[in-house]
Amino acid sequence: MLKIFGKVSDSDLNKAPTDENCTQTCFSDSDCILAFFNEISNCQLFFYNSTETLEVQETNRDDGLFVAFKTNLSTTDLEHCPIESEISPKIFLGEDPISWANTSDSTWQFKKCIGNWKMFKRSNPDITVCMQVFILGKGTTQKEAEDYCSSMGKKVTGVAMVEESQWILNRTGELLNVTEWTKSEHYKGVWIDGERKGEGLYDITWSDGYTEGYGAFEDEWAYLDSGLTVAEDCLFVSKTPRKGIIDDVPCGDGAGLPHGVACGYKLE
Repeated sequence: MLKIFGKVSDSDLNKAPTDENCTQTCFSDSDCILAFFNEISNCQLFFYNSTETLEVQETNRDDGLFVAFKTNLSTTDLEHCPIESEISPKIFLGEDPISWANTSDSTWQFKKCIGNWKMFKRSNPDITVCMQVFILGKGTTQKEAEDYCSSMGKKVTGVAMVEESQWILNRTGELLNVTEWTKSEHYKGVWIDGERKGEGLYDITWSDGYTEGYGAFEDEWAYLDSGLTVAEDCLFVSKTPRKGIIDDVPCGDGAGLPHGVACGYKLE
């Protein structure tokens, strides 16, 4: 636990329960990420699975307020107390290690995706996108997919990196109990955003509001042919007979192939 003089923004300790071992209580709880307490042992704990954003502001000793981060320090010397420039707390719970961002000289901020949604950091543009796969049943239509994501206030997500489509495929396999992508398991996939609007094979338009570029199509990771007899201008992620795991299918019904949808949103 890394203890500093500080407070959690928009939190009030006046009604918090008393716990003289606030820091140790947090340390012992596998889901606790932060303890906020004062000199009279009012204690408020914050937990990974129920927290999406937190802001910590450094205070003075005279304020009598303390914050303890659960983190791993870069030093192996347990007697070493790091100076401020050495403090870079990270949270190692869940699938993605999350760093506390030092947004100013005296403010630390933590953000993560809701629940167990997967976090992807994109570089062009520099944004963080959260994704999750949902299985709705074989023959899920495009409208059903869109409505499902919309019901949560999210979008059918596009993909900007190969890692994103690979994760969607692997997550789909887990949810469908596919242990090996044999030939009989090919084309068991989920809808993603993206529609061909022009004549070019890769002339795909994203409509989720945050996906740009075609990095996910690089190195033959997309298996697009636009259809031979029926137009196939929308996208889903699935295992195919080739390397490509992004396939084009008919908009609307997807030829009855999609089993669900990959939803997403930009982390603000």
